[in-house]
Amino acid sequence: MNSLDYAAVKQHIDILNVAYHLCLEIVEEKGFETRAICPFCRI
Repeated sequence: MNSLDYAAVKQHIDILNVAYHLCLEIVEEKGFETRAICPFCRI
């Protein structure tokens, strides 16, 4: 994926919407930073 493709996707998709859609557990939100539990590390 080149940088132009990334910029186009970034304009149309909010990463938090993706996280909520994937049912990721959001553990901390500070301003523009958000932390979630890694879906691959769940036990």
